[in-house]
Amino acid sequence: MKQNRLKSWALWLSISALIVFCLKTFFCLDVAEPVNGLMNALLPVLAGFGIVNDPTTRDHI
Repeated sequence: MKQNRLKSWALWLSISALIVFCLKTFFCLDVAEPVNGLMNALLPVLAGFGIVNDPTTRDHI
């Protein structure tokens, strides 16, 4: 069964993570140090997940 790419939750999660990461990096948003460390580790992983995910198939191997 084919799924529309724009209806994929992984796509929108990765796009939002990339936007937040870019805003935090380029506009130097100041957040608490523990939150900053968590965001530096988690946001690129979520953005990368959207790159390797194929939302058009539901096959699980």
